[in-house]
Amino acid sequence: MSGNDSIAPVEGGFSHFLDQYRFKIAGDDVLPCAATDRPPIVLETKFASGAEAMVMAAGVASAVMSAGVLNKASLNKNKNKNKNKNKNKNKGSGLQTGSGSGSQSSMIPAFELRRLHTSPSPHAFTAARKFTWEQLDILLPPGPDVTRLETTVLLSLQSRDRERSRRKEDIEREASLDVSDFTKPLGIDGISGFDQTEGLFQAILTACEYVGLIYKAKFNRTRPNQVEPRLRLMLPNPAHQAYPSNHSFQCHSIAFAFNAILPEHSATEELSRIARKVAENREWAGLHYPSDTNGGRALAQRFQPYLRDAFMANYLAAQREWI
Repeated sequence: MSGNDSIAPVEGGFSHFLDQYRFKIAGDDVLPCAATDRPPIVLETKFASGAEAMVMAAGVASAVMSAGVLNKASLNKNKNKNKNKNKNKNKGSGLQTGSGSGSQSSMIPAFELRRLHTSPSPHAFTAARKFTWEQLDILLPPGPDVTRLETTVLLSLQSRDRERSRRKEDIEREASLDVSDFTKPLGIDGISGFDQTEGLFQAILTACEYVGLIYKAKFNRTRPNQVEPRLRLMLPNPAHQAYPSNHSFQCHSIAFAFNAILPEHSATEELSRIARKVAENREWAGLHYPSDTNGGRALAQRFQPYLRDAFMANYLAAQREWI
């Protein structure tokens, strides 16, 4: 080959690089494919003249230099953003995930949810049509007579304007649950070194929201203002059924989980009190019956063993931050 000729790939080298390093999913692990599993890689090439090669090389060098400048600018921008984020957090403005660096805690707990779905059937040789955790034994929602009595209780709460106004700010804030409601009583909100605890709380909120919707569809209970039109809601009705209360289920699940991690911690009772307050605020808002609140707590208690098994690694990681 003459000195004026060079070899340049027709297609981008990035896709070929990815083809050389393929991966597969095995259980909870991501493993590289064996050499025999990898498809043969064929690089199509063409010959370029010396002048074309020089122009191409100059273009590549320019792109690399530009990328370096952009990367540096992006790093500085991200650095400033992280500084501002941590500064705002230290001032007391809580993030949704409760962590300044909480990208991990804000992710859907996919592997843990998969463990729920791969739990063995109670009958060894029979494929489960429904998973055990979908059929937990909790009380059915009350019938029409008791439901009508419960709407009377909600009308009574509605008439207490001063107390309703006092709770209004909390009710609106708690519409989207925030882990800071649980990290503050533990004294770890805005403090580094408790990422696993915050991540566990956020993952529990996400997983229990998913499980709770299954039970809501199962019981299919109408919302209070659909039974009693005189109820004035403080928030719009969610687009799903009433029983059990998901806020009650999620918050009590966090309280039970922390009690399993550190049963001797003095804040365990405070977490239970907060869970109850959040759930009762949904009653004051006119969104839930009192029996919805009780049903959510009962479901949290029954679901706790399955939650612990699915999130065992997270439980242990959070526990190590405290001992």
